[in-house]
Amino acid sequence: MKWSIEHKALTGFAVALAIIAAIGWLAYQSTVNFMHASTQATHSQEIITDLEEVFSLTNQAETRQRIYLIDGDERHLAPRQAYIDRMRFLLGKVHDATVGKPGQQALLRRLDERIDARLALLDGILKVRREQGFEQARLKLMAGSGEREMDAIHETVEQLQKEETTRLQQLADISSANADRMLAIFIVALVSVAIFFGVLFLFIVREMAERKQAEEQRALLVHELESANEELRNFGYVVSHDLKAPLRAIGSLADWISTDYADKFDDEGKEHMRLLIGRVRRMDGLIDGILQYSRVGRVRETIVAVDLNQLVREVIDMLAPPKNITISIGNSLPTVMTEPTRVQQLFQNLLSNAIKYMDKPDGEIRIACAAEGRQWKFSIADNGPGIDQQHFEKIFQLFQTLAPRDRVESTGVGLALVKKIVEMYGGRIWLESALGRGSTFFFTLPQTVATPS
Repeated sequence: MKWSIEHKALTGFAVALAIIAAIGWLAYQSTVNFMHASTQATHSQEIITDLEEVFSLTNQAETRQRIYLIDGDERHLAPRQAYIDRMRFLLGKVHDATVGKPGQQALLRRLDERIDARLALLDGILKVRREQGFEQARLKLMAGSGEREMDAIHETVEQLQKEETTRLQQLADISSANADRMLAIFIVALVSVAIFFGVLFLFIVREMAERKQAEEQRALLVHELESANEELRNFGYVVSHDLKAPLRAIGSLADWISTDYADKFDDEGKEHMRLLIGRVRRMDGLIDGILQYSRVGRVRETIVAVDLNQLVREVIDMLAPPKNITISIGNSLPTVMTEPTRVQQLFQNLLSNAIKYMDKPDGEIRIACAAEGRQWKFSIADNGPGIDQQHFEKIFQLFQTLAPRDRVESTGVGLALVKKIVEMYGGRIWLESALGRGSTFFFTLPQTVATPS
């Protein structure tokens, strides 16, 4: 199946939207990853800063204690306790921030133990200072391993900071890789969209050129077809009129011979003359039918209000049905805006067919109308011979008849003409029938102004 320009354009936009959606999804994922990495990096940076402050507070607490040991002023111990409380708070904060990191948790436990040991030693020296004086406290302080303990605390803090620094570098590398990957995907997507739209543009340009060429060819063919139709109509009109003149002469001559020389013919000769006159008249009727059929849709009348009650009565009077056939109108017919001649031809052909093929001694033809949506639905029913269902479509074709022409004179144009008129006004025609039980022809006409299409 060849796609139209509209299908190609819609497909192009759909592909572009899909690519944009994919880029959006990737951008969203990258943003989520970046935010997660940023949060983790912030936590790691906070841990590093808190650990630095812990080590600093340890030094400050010990410094305050040393000053107290020298001058014995208890006021130096209050800031020391504040430093210790702050240090405990920060260690708890770091402990919570490293949940799920077994290595960091082990180092933190070691740091807690070393700080506790150092603080316990210093508390013991404070007690000696209060109870035994400065010299004993100095000797106890000098005898301890304070410098090594502080180095161990510092080493543990550095190990913790090193782990977090390594994690920070990993997060930075991941963020950089995500950014590079996202940039590469974005560039590839843009290039793909550009290439796709370029190819689509070329296809559309070629399609438009082909369509323009096809339209030009179609316009040329339409012009040639219109010219051929016009020539054909003119030819048919001229030929029909040229045929009617000799036909009239043949008909008149045949009537004159059959009348003036009636006593000269035997029964077979009289039958031949009857057939001759019948075929001349059939040919004349056929020419009239062809002319009427060709004029439908080509020759237009002024659209006027047509009272169908009056028009149908005039058609019935013109047809002059035999006395054994009764034509009745079931309800009042509407007034429609249409071409009077076309509607007259419509009813005239349907009623004349019902009269022509009636095979019952008491023939009945019923005309009815009912509103159906925005249309009028007409029906013409008879109690004639009926039509087999297999012929429902055939009877509306040009030059098609069901009865032999030698038995019933028919041109085969009437119902084709009716169908063409009904469809010209946007209606439709169909029938319901069964052999031996009559036929009902239905057709519709719009309730608004019936403008021929």
